Amino acid sequence: MGFDASLVAAATIHRRTLAGEQCGLDDAVHQVSLAHVLLDGGYDGLTTVAEALRGGDHGLGTFDRLDGEMVVVDGEPWQVDWHGHANLMPGDALTPFAVVTDLVDPKVRRTKDVSREWVAGCVEGLVDDPGAVVAVRLEGTFRDVLVRSVPPQEKPYRPYVEVCTTDEVRFEHATFEGVFVGFRFPDLEGGAAIPGLHLHGLDHARTTGGHLYELQVVDAELSVGVTRDVVLSLPDRSMLDLLETDTDVRAVQRALLRLGASSADAVAADLGLSPAAATERLTWLADRGYAELRADADGERWHSTLTARPRVLPQRLLAALDALDRPDA
Repeated sequence: MGFDASLVAAATIHRRTLAGEQCGLDDAVHQVSLAHVLLDGGYDGLTTVAEALRGGDHGLGTFDRLDGEMVVVDGEPWQVDWHGHANLMPGDALTPFAVVTDLVDPKVRRTKDVSREWVAGCVEGLVDDPGAVVAVRLEGTFRDVLVRSVPPQEKPYRPYVEVCTTDEVRFEHATFEGVFVGFRFPDLEGGAAIPGLHLHGLDHARTTGGHLYELQVVDAELSVGVTRDVVLSLPDRSMLDLLETDTDVRAVQRALLRLGASSADAVAADLGLSPAAATERLTWLADRGYAELRADADGERWHSTLTARPRVLPQRLLAALDALDRPDA
C-alpha cells in the first residue's frame, strides 16, 4: 500500500529491527520522537496521547512542556504531576515523547524481599539478550519507595538533565501498593532511545506515583516481554538524518531547540563559538531543511524546523498504518 504526498507529510514512520529478528507490529515497541530530542529540550507536544496509545497499552513518557510523568497501565494514560498527584489524562492531551507496547506472553516471576538492583538483574537473567528491548511490569507491595516528577517548563527550554537537577520534586513512600511499568532498552546509536531500565509507577488507589529511583520489594510479580522491533513515530523526516549528523552541527540544532528562535550571535554565545562558526553551521542546517532564517520584528532570527504542530492523523493514514506489516517499513 502506497502513501500519497499528503499522508507522508502528516507523519514519518521509521522501523528498526534489532539483532536480525523480525516481529510483527503487534510485538513492536512504539516510540514517539527520539530520546535525544527530548533530552535536549524538545518538550513541545508532538501528537495526542490517543495516537501514541495506538502502539500499545503498556508504557511511559511525559506530557506537553514536560508536565509530569506519564504512566500507561492497562491502556490508561495517567499523569503524575509535580505535586505527586495522579490524574487520568484525556486522549487529546499532548505528548512530546512516549514509549508503548503490548506486553504479550510475558515471562513471570514472583519476587520477595529484594531491591531494585536485584529486580534489574533478574530482568537481565530472564531475557539473557542485551540487544533486545524488554517491557517490564512489577506489581505488588513495596517499601522505601523513592519516586519523582517535574513541573511544566517554560521557554526557552533547558536540557532535561538541568531540569531534573534544579526542578524535580521527590516523594518518599514508606509503603506502596501498586504497579511499576517501563522498559529496558539497549544502547542504540545516535540517541534514538534511552538505554537502561526505566520504570514509572502508579499506586493501586490511582492517587500517586512517579519516575522510580529506589524501592524494596516486599512481595511482587515481575513480568517481562521481549521484542526486537522498534517503530519510531517522528514529526519530521529530518529527525532520522540527525542520527547521523556531525556532532558539532547537531550541537547547534540542539541549541536552537533549547533557546527557541535566536540570532546567530545568541547561538554562538550559548555554545562558546565564534559568530562565523555558528552561522556556518546554521546555514548547513538550513540547506538541509533542519532550520530556517526568518525576519522577525527584532531582526533576523534562526528557527528550528523540528517543532511540529500537534495534529490528528487522518483516517486514511490510520488505515494505512494498520495495514503496514513489512520488516523494511
